[in-house]
Amino acid sequence: MRVATLSLSLQLVGAFLLRNKSQQGSLLVPDGPLRLSRGTTMIALSSSSKEEHATFETNKRIESRLKKIEREGPGLLTGYYEPHLASFSVRPGGGSRISVTSSCYALLCIFASADSCSYFGEAVNFNLAPPADGDDLSDSGSVVQVRTILAELLKSEWREDDLFQVPLLLNTLLTIDKRREVLNDSMDDVMSSSLKRLVEATLQARPQRRNGNYQPISNYIQFLIADALATLMEFTPAYETLGNLPSRSIPADAEKDVLLALTRCVEVSFNELCRQLAYRSAGETKFDSTRLAYALLTYVRAGTVMSNLGSAGRESHNGDGEVDKSTAISEPNRKLIAAALAAFFDEQNQDGMFPQGEPIFKSFRRSGRDVGNAFIFAVDTVQTLLRLLEPEYFRPHLDGLDKLLGWIETHKVKEVIADYCDTETQQCFGKPITGWASPHMSQSGSPTAWASSQVLACVFRMQETVQQLLHDDVLQEFNGVSHSHEGTQMVSWDRLLDTDLGDPLKDECRTLKSVLNERMIVPFSGVLEVPGSCSVPNFGSAYSAILFGPPGTAKTTICESLAQRMGWDFVCIDTAVFLEDGLQNVASRIRYVFERLESLNQCVILFDEIEEFCLDRETPGLAMESRLLTTSMLTAINDLRRAKKSIFFLATNRLRAFDSAIIRPGRFDMQLFVGTPNLESRVVQLRSQLESVVASQEVKDEAVNAFRTYLQSVWSKDVMFFNYLEGIQFASACADSVATHGELSEDRMEAILKAQASVMTVRGQVREE
Repeated sequence: MRVATLSLSLQLVGAFLLRNKSQQGSLLVPDGPLRLSRGTTMIALSSSSKEEHATFETNKRIESRLKKIEREGPGLLTGYYEPHLASFSVRPGGGSRISVTSSCYALLCIFASADSCSYFGEAVNFNLAPPADGDDLSDSGSVVQVRTILAELLKSEWREDDLFQVPLLLNTLLTIDKRREVLNDSMDDVMSSSLKRLVEATLQARPQRRNGNYQPISNYIQFLIADALATLMEFTPAYETLGNLPSRSIPADAEKDVLLALTRCVEVSFNELCRQLAYRSAGETKFDSTRLAYALLTYVRAGTVMSNLGSAGRESHNGDGEVDKSTAISEPNRKLIAAALAAFFDEQNQDGMFPQGEPIFKSFRRSGRDVGNAFIFAVDTVQTLLRLLEPEYFRPHLDGLDKLLGWIETHKVKEVIADYCDTETQQCFGKPITGWASPHMSQSGSPTAWASSQVLACVFRMQETVQQLLHDDVLQEFNGVSHSHEGTQMVSWDRLLDTDLGDPLKDECRTLKSVLNERMIVPFSGVLEVPGSCSVPNFGSAYSAILFGPPGTAKTTICESLAQRMGWDFVCIDTAVFLEDGLQNVASRIRYVFERLESLNQCVILFDEIEEFCLDRETPGLAMESRLLTTSMLTAINDLRRAKKSIFFLATNRLRAFDSAIIRPGRFDMQLFVGTPNLESRVVQLRSQLESVVASQEVKDEAVNAFRTYLQSVWSKDVMFFNYLEGIQFASACADSVATHGELSEDRMEAILKAQASVMTVRGQVREE
C-alpha cells in the first residue's frame, strides 16, 4: 500500500512539473550539485542561471531596509523581558510565571543571526558557563541572562501532551546550549528528569506509518518534532551519547527511536508534499499552502540529517557495529524543493502575507476567544524556509521577500501598557512596547513577544540571504574563487614555502607564514562558529596588509593559499578591472568596484599591481587626473577597511611608487616584505627533487646536510635572492649531481650557483631595494 501511494504521488508531481514546464516555458530550477553549506543544517544549490534576478542596487536597497529594522531589534525585544521571572512575557506585567513559548521564540530570535553579539551584546549576556563561586550573573551588566532563562525553562511547568510546546522547548534548549554548558552532568535531578521527559514526549508524538494520510497532528507540529529530533542527531558525535546529553537524561533505546522517528518524518512529509503539489496542479480546493510549506520543511530537515548518515545507514546503538539499513535515506530532491517553494510563493497575497491555512492544532474551540494564535504566523514560515534552504533557492523569489518586508515595515505597532508595575521599585507607570502582532489576532492587534520575535528572526534570516546573494554575485562578476563551501583546506598552505622577515641568523627573525598565522588565521578561525557566542577577532588582528617584494615571489599564491587555509573565498582585482569602462571613467569605476567589494563577507581580496591608481601625489609633473585617482583610492580603501567583513591585500613590486598616504602607518594593518623562500624552504625543495633520485637514504641525508651547510655559508650573497622557480632549478641541478656522482660536493654547488647567479631575476637595483 505504501509503495503504491509513493508511486502515485510521484506520478502526480511529475505531471505537476511537466504542466508548469509547458505553461511557463521552463521550470526555474537551478542546476548543479546538492551540497551542505556551513553549519550542517542548510541545503545548498549552486546555479549557473541568473535570469530575472534582482539587480545589485535593488538588493542593496533591501539590505539597507533590513539593517534599519535590525538596529531597532535589541531595544524592541528586550522591552518584553521581565528579569524577576527570567522570561520574555507575551505582554509585560500580565503574568506571574515564565512564558515558555515567548521565551523560546525570543531566544531563537536572538541566536538567529551570526551577528547576534553585535546586535544584542550590551543587552544580553551570552555566557552560558556556570558562574564562579560567589559570582552573580546579574553582575554582568546585561539585562537578559541566557543561562538563567534556559534553566528556568527546563524547570517550568509544561504538559507532556502539549505537542506544540514540547518539541519547541526541546529544540530551543538544544540549539542555544550548543556547547552543553547547561545540559550536562551538573544538572540537578529536577532539570535532568525534565529533559528526559521532553525527549520521551517528542519521540512518542512522531508520525505513525499506520495512520497513513491522516496523521492526528498538523504538519506544523510534525515539523517541530522533526526539527527537535534532527537537532538531537546533529549533536551526536560518533560513539557518544544521543545529542551529547548526559546518559541519565536519555530514555532507553532513544538512539534507535530517533532514527525511526526521523525516517517516518521523511516518509510522511514526502507523501504530503507530493499530494499538495498534485492538488495545486489539479486546481483542487484541498490545496493548502501552509501544509505544503511545512511538509517541505519536514522533508528537508529530516531528509538532510538522515542522508548525512551515509548510504548504509547508522548503527542502531553507537559502537555496537550493527548497521540499521532502514535508516538509509537519500538526499532531498532539489527539483521537488524548488517546485514546492515556487508554489508556496505563488500563493502570496498582494500585501505580502500568505493564506491562513492549516491551524497549529487540528481541533480547537473556534469561538468565545481570540483564536488567532491557533494559526501559524506566515512570517515564521518564511523565516524557517530561509533557515533551512540555501540562499540560491530564493533568487527567483526576491520580489516575494520584498513584499513580505513591506508588510513588516508597515505593521509595526506601538502601545503603552498603562497599568504596568515594576516589581523591584513597586512603582506603576505606563510602559511603552513596540512590535508586531499576528494578522490572525483579530480582536486585540496588540504587539506580542512571540510574534515580534518571529518577525525579527525573519529579518535576520532575510538579511543573511540577501547578503549571501550579493556576495555570490560579486564573486562571480570579478571571477573570484569559492573556497568557503569546502571549509578549511590545509594542503596549499602547508605546501607554501616560507620566507624570512629579517635576518635569518638572528633569533628574533619571524617568517611570513608565522605572522599571517598570528595576525589573521588564529584571530579569525573561531569567529562566528557559534552564533551569539560573542567570538570576535582578537586584539591585534589584521584586516589588511601590503605585500611588497621582487617579482616571482608568489604573492598571489600566498593570498589564495591563505584563503583556503581560512576557508574563505578569494578574488583578485587587477588593473584591468579598473580600466574596464575606459580610461576616462576610472574614478567612477573605482567607486563601482569598491561598492561591490564591500558586499563580500569572509573573503580574501587581492589588489594586484595597481600602483598606477595610487601614485605619489608629490611627484613633479604628475597630472591632476592621477592625483584625483589616488585620492579616490584612499577613500575607497578606508571604507573597505572600516567594513571589517573581509581581509584584503595590496601586492606590489614597487613600494616606492605609492603615495605616502598609502604606505604610512595606520593605513594598512601590516606591511610585509615577501622575499624569496628562506633557507629551510630551499632544503624542502632539495628533498622534493631527491625523491626521484635512485640512491640510498644515507646518501640523500648526507646530500641534504651538505646542501644546508653550504647555503648557510653563502646565504646573503646570492642564494637568498633566488625566487621560487630559480630555487627549484638550483635544487634540481644539485639533485642531478647526487644522481650522477653519488654525492653533493661544495665545489659542484659553487659551480651551479655561479652559473645561475648570472641570469637570476633579483639583481642590481631590485636587490638593493
